[in-house]
Amino acid sequence: MMSDLGMCNETKLPLKGVYTLIIRFARSCETRIRNHGSVVIGRGLYVYTGSALGAGSSSLEARIGRHLRRRKKKFWHIDRILACKYARVVSVVFAETICRMECEVNAALLRDSHMSVLFAGVGSSDCRCSSHVLLAKQSLLSVRRRVCAHYSEQGLTPQVVR
Repeated sequence: MMSDLGMCNETKLPLKGVYTLIIRFARSCETRIRNHGSVVIGRGLYVYTGSALGAGSSSLEARIGRHLRRRKKKFWHIDRILACKYARVVSVVFAETICRMECEVNAALLRDSHMSVLFAGVGSSDCRCSSHVLLAKQSLLSVRRRVCAHYSEQGLTPQVVR
């Protein structure tokens, strides 16, 4: 399941936690996002932060696995974004937690001068954040390091799946 990103099949993710997908768009892509209409996502790196605090299909492993699958029902904004032909999850940062931490991690990312909101309200329909999909204006290695640093600032222990 996670082997697409270089993780051994035997490796188990924690049951509950927060995660940040690092998504590369090789080319621009247009998609329709509910309540936002048609949006164009430019070439580059983007991050999306979410949480998985349940068991079974709501576990961290199942949630990340769902995001990595191409074929799925498009339920969330991120599903539509990841369905774009040129979108590919290139890395995942995650941390174990039983607390809902995605908004705190996202707020820390938003304070980073190398991150900016893609479209207001995208990926954040169930919270008050301006967006959970952010444009990352740097290299993959730098994005990964910055995301991990912001996790650490929140008292989390970040782990990376490449």
